Amino acid sequence: MDSAAIERLIARISWEYVPATVRTINGHFVSLFMRSPTQSEQSKAAHLYNVELNRAMAIGLPSEKNVLETLISIGQWSEQQESEINGLYDDIHTLRKGILDFVFNRTKLEQTRSLLRRAENVLVNKLNAKHNLLQGSAEAHAEICRQQYIIGQITETENYTKLWETDKIFGECDDRELINELCMIFFQKSRIPVVLIRELARSQQWRTYWESAKHTNDLFDGPVVRWSLNQRELAYWSTVYDSVHSAYERPSKEIIEDDDLLDSWFIRQGEKIEGKTSNGIKSSPNKSGRNEEFVMADKEGAKRVYNMNDPISRAKIRARQKLLQKQGAIKEQDMPDSQGEMKMQLSEMQRKKVKSINSR
Repeated sequence: MDSAAIERLIARISWEYVPATVRTINGHFVSLFMRSPTQSEQSKAAHLYNVELNRAMAIGLPSEKNVLETLISIGQWSEQQESEINGLYDDIHTLRKGILDFVFNRTKLEQTRSLLRRAENVLVNKLNAKHNLLQGSAEAHAEICRQQYIIGQITETENYTKLWETDKIFGECDDRELINELCMIFFQKSRIPVVLIRELARSQQWRTYWESAKHTNDLFDGPVVRWSLNQRELAYWSTVYDSVHSAYERPSKEIIEDDDLLDSWFIRQGEKIEGKTSNGIKSSPNKSGRNEEFVMADKEGAKRVYNMNDPISRAKIRARQKLLQKQGAIKEQDMPDSQGEMKMQLSEMQRKKVKSINSR
C-alpha cells in the first residue's frame, strides 16, 4: 500500500461506524451506519444466544453434531471429508513450517507458497461447504438471532438516531432482507483481510500512531471491549510485531515483511521454546571452532547470502576463490584462512602451556 492508502485504511479502522447503503422493501436506497455494540449489548446478545439455542432444541431442531451424523448417514457428508479437512490443517502447518528453508531459493520459495495458497483455498471451500450444510442446526439458528439482535441495537440513520427505536419495533419489522443484508455487511463484509491488517501493523505510518498510543493509553474510542474486530486485530498484530522486533533471535527484515516466512519463523520459535527438534538453519554460536551457517540457495540466493557476510568474511571468500581458480583443487586445511586459524590455535595452546608451567 502507498502512504495515501495506509492513511485511508487507518481512518476506516479508527472510525466507530460501519457504513451501509442498502435497498429497503419499498425499493428505496438508504444510507445507514452501524456502530460498535456496547459491552451491555454484547452481553445481552450472548444471553439471547443461549436462550434461543435451548428454545430451538426444545422444539426439535437438531444440534450441529446430530445434523452432521444425519448428513453422513444419508451420504451428503462423509468421514472421509472430515479426515480431508484435518489432513489439510496438517498439510498447511507442514508447508508453513518448511517455507523458511527456502528463504534463499526463490524458485522453491514461490513453489511452496503456491502450494500453501492452494491448500488454504481448498480448506476454505470445504469448510464453507460444511458450514452451509449445518445451517439447519440449533446453533445456526441461535447465532442468527444473536446477530440480528445486535443489528437492531446498533443501526442508525444518517442523523445518528436509532433506526428501530425499540426492540418491539425491530421485532415487528417485516423487511427481513434488509436485516439480513445489514448482518452480512457488519459481520462479514466489513472485515478487513488479515494480510492488509498485518501490512498496516508493520508500516511506519501506523507504528508512529502505535508508539504514541502506548505512552498516552489512547488508541481507539472507548474501552477495549467496544473495539471493532478490525481494531482488535490491528492492535493484536501491532503487539506481535513489537515482540518480533524485540526478539533475542530477531529475524531479518525480509522475513518480517513476508507473512509466510514470518509464520514459519513463529512455528519454529514455538517448537524451540517447547524443546522440539526443528529442521531450520542450524548454527552453534556457543561452541568452539567455526560459527558457520549452511543454507539452501539458488544462484540469486547465493548472492544474497554472500552479501550478508561482513567485509572480513567476504575478503576470505574472495581469497579462497582466487586460490581455487589458480590451483583447481586444494585441501580445506591448506586454505589461507584455515592456515591462519590453525596458527592462532597453536599459539593459544602454547600460551596456555607456558602459563600452566609458570603456575607450578
